Amino acid sequence: MRKAYISIAALLLCGSMLMAQTPANRTAKTTAADVLAQMPAAKQAAYNKLIGDLSSTGEEGVLMLVNMINAPGKGSNANVDYALSGLTHYVMAKGEENARLVTAKAYLKALEMVNERETKAFIIRQLQMLGKDECIEVLASYLNDEALSGPAARALAANGSEKAGQALVAALKMRSGSSKTQKDVIRAIADARVKEAETLLLTLQGAADPNMQKEVLYALSCVGGSTSLPVLAQAAENAGYTMEVTGANEAYIALLKRLVQSDRDAVMKAAKKLQKAAAKAGQEQTREAALQILLAAEEPAKVSKMVIAAMKDPSKNYRNAALSYASGFADKELYIELMKMVPKAKPELKIDILNWIGREAKKPVKHDIIQNLEIRFDLPAKQILLEQLGDVNFDVKQAATWTLVKIGDKSYIPSLAELLKSDDKQVVLLGQDALAAFPGDIDGAVAKAVSSAANAGKIAGLELLAMRKATANINTVLDQIQIGSPEVKAAAYVALKDVVGERDITNMCGMLETADALAVPPMQRAVISALSSLPVADRVETVTRRMLQAGNKDYLYYLVLASTGQPDALATVVKGFRSNTGVKRDAAFEALLNWKGIEVADELYTICKESPSSNYFDPALTTYVKLVSNPAFTGENRLLSLRKAMEIAKTDAQKIAILQQIENTGTFLGMLYAGEFLDQKPVQQAAANAVMNIALGNKEYMGANVRALLNKVMEVLDNPDAGYQKEAIKKHLAEMPQGEGFVSLFNGKDLTGWKGLVQNPIARAKMKPGQLAKEQAKADEVMRKGWSVEDGMLIFNGKGDNLCTEKQYGDFEMYVDWMLDPAGPEADAGIYLRGTPQVQIWDTSRVNVGAQVGSGGLYNNQMNESKPTKVADNKLGEWNSFYIKMV
Repeated sequence: MRKAYISIAALLLCGSMLMAQTPANRTAKTTAADVLAQMPAAKQAAYNKLIGDLSSTGEEGVLMLVNMINAPGKGSNANVDYALSGLTHYVMAKGEENARLVTAKAYLKALEMVNERETKAFIIRQLQMLGKDECIEVLASYLNDEALSGPAARALAANGSEKAGQALVAALKMRSGSSKTQKDVIRAIADARVKEAETLLLTLQGAADPNMQKEVLYALSCVGGSTSLPVLAQAAENAGYTMEVTGANEAYIALLKRLVQSDRDAVMKAAKKLQKAAAKAGQEQTREAALQILLAAEEPAKVSKMVIAAMKDPSKNYRNAALSYASGFADKELYIELMKMVPKAKPELKIDILNWIGREAKKPVKHDIIQNLEIRFDLPAKQILLEQLGDVNFDVKQAATWTLVKIGDKSYIPSLAELLKSDDKQVVLLGQDALAAFPGDIDGAVAKAVSSAANAGKIAGLELLAMRKATANINTVLDQIQIGSPEVKAAAYVALKDVVGERDITNMCGMLETADALAVPPMQRAVISALSSLPVADRVETVTRRMLQAGNKDYLYYLVLASTGQPDALATVVKGFRSNTGVKRDAAFEALLNWKGIEVADELYTICKESPSSNYFDPALTTYVKLVSNPAFTGENRLLSLRKAMEIAKTDAQKIAILQQIENTGTFLGMLYAGEFLDQKPVQQAAANAVMNIALGNKEYMGANVRALLNKVMEVLDNPDAGYQKEAIKKHLAEMPQGEGFVSLFNGKDLTGWKGLVQNPIARAKMKPGQLAKEQAKADEVMRKGWSVEDGMLIFNGKGDNLCTEKQYGDFEMYVDWMLDPAGPEADAGIYLRGTPQVQIWDTSRVNVGAQVGSGGLYNNQMNESKPTKVADNKLGEWNSFYIKMV
């Protein structure tokens, strides 16, 4: 393995040395070979240098690379194509005419050298990008070649010069090629806008081949003038003014649009005729297109009249098309004329105009014009808009409402708030949505409307006040709590939390203490919200003081205390749970369930342990599992807590939920732990999924135990996707590196594999075999007095000496779980790695010996760092995990 790495390093060094040489020191062949070897370059700077080197080789380098292009099916040309394409772009980007000409001539020479169609086409594509008049004759020679007419014609079109256009026209005149080559040339004439081809194209119009006809008509739409108008008009008529294979209708419309500025009168006449014919044929889209052309061609003074006339059309699509086209040139006068139509218009037209006015108002350059629009000196446009809110047609009312919102004038707010007073719930909801979207201060108008609205309006208004955090209007909410109907009162209670502030704390507490059962939860939320502006410490003090005043109602504040997340508050709630019964105890328990921090997890676990048969067990365990499964914690720490949960879980559902969270830890030990449940039928599938997904998601997990677990999983999988899952496992096993992987140092039953410690490694090495055996026997006897196995754990009673593995280990990785007994005096332990260093384990409360730095440090280190990077210990009596890598 080491030799392989040295070889790779040498190759990389060699490559960098070659790149450092200048092109002047190398032949074109060497440069071309270097460029190909390093394509595609990963970095822009390196790429630019490579292409620059290639450019410096001139014709010779280009020809050399072209000669390297493989015939179809004979190998990949990716690197050569990449290099030559890069050269073409590089030369054009540099803008140096001499370099361009040299490269173009090289491509022309290469074109004569190669025979394969694909290679020739590739070279022609390069000429399309950089070729000029020097290429025209050669490119024109391919216009009758069916295999290459397309690339050649496109290259000439891209050239764009008069000479290139002449070459295309000349090729079309000859008509010596096939139908395909002629179509390629015609498309190129269209793309290059070769106007001189119009007369010739007109002679080709009417071809029997519809695809040829399509190309001719398209070309005429791109290059034709007035002479082509009647020809394309007839073609559009023949097509029935609709879309069909020749594209005649689209071509005619395109030609009219193109000639609007250059031949206005002819276009106007033709567009009017087209509009009438399309209407007669029932082709709405063509009629709309004709209107667009007329609006673009008409004199500005007459445009408004055309739009107004279009408003009288029975077709909604036509009216909206006219308004859409008018947007580009609409002015104050047009807005006035359209608004004049609104009061007496039919509902359909009102909706069209109102919606369009709203869209126009959203455009910054037009907003102020519309907002300040006056129909006459005594009639502002906003009066007409506001009047539409009273229209009996709901769609008109809706269009007017959203137009007012889009204009956003704050004077509209009271009128919009009036919608909340409607007896029609649909109108109330419209008003609510509009006011919610309105950018101005709606609070006062909404509060005023609530007092006189029906129930639906009151509820909508209360929701709006809550959404806008209308603290100044809290009395409106309080009034509805006092006098509202049951459903309104419920909405007011819900809204209360969003309209209270610090000044309302006392009032909210009083209301909480007198609330009926249904009102308690929203009142608790209101108290929490009112307290939120206080510093956290002050919140706890304020609530504690209030609890003393509340007397027998103090339990109502447990949930409020939970919202503070403070240790003192948690202690009060825990005490409330332990010292009370009935409703008070239930209130404290609910507060514990709603506590957001991890610090409540231990209390919930204790409740489960102490009350396994109570109604508290299931919700407490569920909440505990949720808290300890927080992804903010390491997978190892989550696993430790989840194993605790599994120890007390009672139902299969609980165990399955825990296994699902263990799967999410993604840890090696989690995989092994889940594997212990593969034989338990009720939870077998959850265990199998956990093992499978952890193993397949972590390819570094390998070895005999992983293989055994996955093979067991394949035996027990039983679900609709089991077939796919088993195939995935087989693939994973086939790709897994060979090796023993992790092995357990401890069998969970006895002290097999362990022995007592005989002095230190240096002293042991000096002992003769007989002496070492004697000392080992003594050490084993001492070790067994201190060490034992209980419930699958290695236990040290604090007496005796260390134990160590019988085997010796070189480099290794080790997982080890450990716990310090909180009852042990001055808890202190460690794991010695081959004698030294020691990975320290101790009680962090022992500050007199420096234990506050936490476990995991390398205690014996004299020169290098000995302290851990942070304190990560779980509390005494809780399990911890070490991952140790010794090299």
